[in-house]
Amino acid sequence: MYDLIIIGAGASGLISAIVASSSGEKVLLIEKMSQAGRKLRITGKGRCNLTNTLPLKEFLKHCGSEPRFLYPAFNLFFSKELINFFEQLGLKTVEERGGRIFPQSGKAQDVFLALINEIEDSSCQVLKDTQVTSLMIENNRIVGVKAQSRTKGNKEYLAKKVILAAGGESYPLTGSQGDGIRLAKAAGHNIIPTLPSLVGLKLKDYNQERIHPSIVGFGVRNVKATITFESGKKIAEDFGEITFRENGIEGPIILTLSRQIAKLISQKEKLQLSLDFKPAIEERELDEKLIREFNARGKEDIRTVLRGFLPHELIYLAIEKMNFNPRKQSSLITSQERKEILTFLKRCPFEIIGDFGYEQAIVTQGGVDLKEINPKTLESKLIKGLFFAGEVMDLDADTGGYNLQIAFSTGYLAAQKTPKE
Repeated sequence: MYDLIIIGAGASGLISAIVASSSGEKVLLIEKMSQAGRKLRITGKGRCNLTNTLPLKEFLKHCGSEPRFLYPAFNLFFSKELINFFEQLGLKTVEERGGRIFPQSGKAQDVFLALINEIEDSSCQVLKDTQVTSLMIENNRIVGVKAQSRTKGNKEYLAKKVILAAGGESYPLTGSQGDGIRLAKAAGHNIIPTLPSLVGLKLKDYNQERIHPSIVGFGVRNVKATITFESGKKIAEDFGEITFRENGIEGPIILTLSRQIAKLISQKEKLQLSLDFKPAIEERELDEKLIREFNARGKEDIRTVLRGFLPHELIYLAIEKMNFNPRKQSSLITSQERKEILTFLKRCPFEIIGDFGYEQAIVTQGGVDLKEINPKTLESKLIKGLFFAGEVMDLDADTGGYNLQIAFSTGYLAAQKTPKE
């Protein structure tokens, strides 16, 4: 008989295990994969953006559709407490631009090691290669879980409290395959439909265009990206860095924008992406500059002149999208062609036809309905003794350290000792 069983050894599950074990509880941590923390170890492109130092009010603006739900968790354990927590585990952190906090080593693996080493030094029992197949519920109260493993077969584990921290559906190869969501649904919880979030966008005909290979993986800074309906009505925009891929586009601002259009993509809405490669220059001023350059360098080909406006990787993209002869002399460029160049520089258009899916999504949008969870304790309002932590809930946020802070904060809160009745 355990005091607590935690399902899932990701960020929220690991911190729950540490908190509960340190308070003297008998804890069992169950992980379906052969290794714990697989998603945590690759997060932030292997660097692990732990949190963000923005004040609470500003931080919450980046968090989902119900940010007030997070007040109790953040009031108990926020960015300052998280940084101190890891420093006590021997992990030093550094702050980078935008208030983003990373491990000083720059390695996500060190974040995982700090957590798992603490667990291994505690009384917490860890079961790997073990999948929870169902929650054991009697009279609307949790009594344990049923699990299956290759070594132990089918077995029941009894407990007075269970934390469901099995993640969402993003990066399924790390074990996030929606198990926690299915367990919650089987227990009677309403599930907000899940969607990939913080994910790259697929662009129509992009991979069919004869684009030079150098564009793949090329990043562009200081770009304004705008997403609109087919009618032209603006949905969202952001400013920052983008990266071109084989069949689409990603990068920090694209990931952030993808959160705002996830439902629209799932509804097959026709959406347009416009890229402004020269956001600091007004269109009229840029047009005048183009005219001056074409007049002054009339004997040079258009590709050479455009090097004054774009990196050479983007020139290949510009030539293909405008269907120009790259060796055409600048003096021969017509006014219509100049307008096309201006459009490319200020409003480079693409049609969005989807996203890169759960395989490349950083987080899952949707999950267990927050209306059925007590925000002060994260206990189910339907099943006594069942608690939730992390991505299994309908909580997601922008990129920049916000999602991991949610995972750690909710894991910390869910692991607090439940007062005896």
